[in-house]
Amino acid sequence: MDTLNLLGDIKEFLYHCEFAKGKSLNTIKSLRIDLYRFNEYIIKCNDLKKISDIDGFNFREFLVELQGCDIGKRSLNRKISSIKSFFKYLKDTGKIKSNPAQLIVAPSYDRGIPEVLELEEIVRFRKAIELKNYHSLRDRLIVELLYSSGITSQELLGLGEDVFNLESREVVVTSFKKYRTVFFSERTKNFFKRYIVAKKEKLGSKYNKEILFVNGSGGRLTDRSLRRLIDRYGVKAGITKEISPHSFRHTFAVHMLEHGVSLLQLQKLLGHSNLDSTKIYLEALEKKRRKELSKETEIK
Repeated sequence: MDTLNLLGDIKEFLYHCEFAKGKSLNTIKSLRIDLYRFNEYIIKCNDLKKISDIDGFNFREFLVELQGCDIGKRSLNRKISSIKSFFKYLKDTGKIKSNPAQLIVAPSYDRGIPEVLELEEIVRFRKAIELKNYHSLRDRLIVELLYSSGITSQELLGLGEDVFNLESREVVVTSFKKYRTVFFSERTKNFFKRYIVAKKEKLGSKYNKEILFVNGSGGRLTDRSLRRLIDRYGVKAGITKEISPHSFRHTFAVHMLEHGVSLLQLQKLLGHSNLDSTKIYLEALEKKRRKELSKETEIK
């Protein structure tokens, strides 16, 4: 197989990740960037004629090239993960007999502590959404649901109306064919009711209860649109922190710990398969407390 065909295999892999695995658009974008960069390197290796010719030496040379571009350890790890996933796919689909990428060792790095929003910033964000039309009700419900349930943007965008139990304030979310039940606030419940009424009036015959959050034409709201509206309201609210839909999940997690929820309970609410993924919020809580203590000291 000619090395130029590696790009075709990359495109097949990206298609598989998006439609068979249900990966988010941001994940697909990252995979595409990382693997296209790897393909550019492979094209320069004139001695490679088949995919099976790629070996550990090529991976080491590629990593050296990346490090020469002053790429941080976190970005380097992401690219290694992308390559490993791609070559595992090639092995699983029979395109290669052995997987040389499984021997790549990723550099260690300190995990960044998630940035959380202050309660005062949450209040400002809410006020930035002026409740004057159907779209603003949708946007307010999005924020309330993200903040009070801790679900991811992918889980949020995949919701329909039937998975909500308003009486018990529970919603069943799906992530990679796994289901879990999370809870939401009374405020979220009230905005849900108001939004559904406005949604029916706005869409008329296009109304579809299987899609909760819709765009202007009645289709499912996209990840890109969600990020744009969060950015827009963040700027309007005067929030200088880098903010995304995931910021509300981080904030939810830290606030749950503050209110006495155990780490194991939080792990279940967030849907983490590994407790280590949840432990990072203990560090975020400690950072928040140090910051608050510092402010109190300044006041005195």
